[in-house]
Amino acid sequence: MKTVSLILAALVMWGCDQSSGGQDASLDTWDAGDTGEAGDTGVEDTATDTGTDTGADVPADTIDDAPDAVTARVQFATSMGTFVVGLYGNAGPITTQNFLRYVDDGFYDGLVFHRVIADFMIQGGGYDETLTLHPPSYPPITLEIIPWLSHQPGVISMARTSDPDSATSQFFVCVFDDSYLDGDYAAFGMVESGMDVVDAISAVPTHSISGMDDVPVTPVVITTATRL
Repeated sequence: MKTVSLILAALVMWGCDQSSGGQDASLDTWDAGDTGEAGDTGVEDTATDTGTDTGADVPADTIDDAPDAVTARVQFATSMGTFVVGLYGNAGPITTQNFLRYVDDGFYDGLVFHRVIADFMIQGGGYDETLTLHPPSYPPITLEIIPWLSHQPGVISMARTSDPDSATSQFFVCVFDDSYLDGDYAAFGMVESGMDVVDAISAVPTHSISGMDDVPVTPVVITTATRL
């Protein structure tokens, strides 16, 4: 079993320093404005920080007032199959509405799961098949924690830089007990169907390319991400 330190080091989402062309080997999302360092324990987003968005100007999309209610569902059609996530918009309104803005804009269509690690997670929402960064459309959001939602298999959560209030478009789906991320990353939904597809994606062969690790050898493309 991987040690916690190794897993955390793997979890830092890719960061890409535009000035030097260097990549971040940590689990943070590739951040166009953050050089990052290997071993960073954050799950970073690729956005350049343009100010934190509280999400207060985004209308709530509620179906039920219960804190644990699924308020929206998103279907991911990928090159390896389809899965559906249910989002907890009452418990995590800022994170949910931010994510839905990208879905409604068609931002995720044609992007890939650019980083996959077996027994950990699959990450997407920032890069296309050529590993070209698609910059986020909106400012970073405030870190929002749902206390009862742990990073367990099937949970969807937001990637970010080392700054807790920096999530933008990149997200990851857990395929293992990643509860050590609880309190540090914004989990906001759960896979309701198609977990077998998520697991299959997490098991694809990967390689290192252009200084980046855990890149699928054959791109796993998000054909469409749509509300149901």
